[in-house]
Amino acid sequence: MDINSNYGDAMSKVSPGTFAPDISPQGPKAEPLPDDTTGTAGGASFKDTLAGALNNLNDQMVDAQQKSEDYALGKSHDLEGTVKAVEEASLAMQMTLSVRNKIMSAYTEISQMQF
Repeated sequence: MDINSNYGDAMSKVSPGTFAPDISPQGPKAEPLPDDTTGTAGGASFKDTLAGALNNLNDQMVDAQQKSEDYALGKSHDLEGTVKAVEEASLAMQMTLSVRNKIMSAYTEISQMQF
């Protein structure tokens, strides 16, 4: 087995702008990476994702508060639904605080970098 000839064959199949050479005819073709200068990767931005998560948290907290008040005032007898709503809101709040702590930690670490 001649490594130099195999290497040369593989290198001759490399197309400019592709991530990997197209060596195998039955394998997936490599495509050029998108030229995206707008800063977004085609999906929702971090800001939009974070805003959506906070809006969802707020909705869960309001729902849990309303169900708790209704149960306490005797307007509702759905104890299971009330407990479930309160626990979901609590877990969502814990997750949000964890994400916030990670973001603050990353910000602190980046701000301490010296360029």
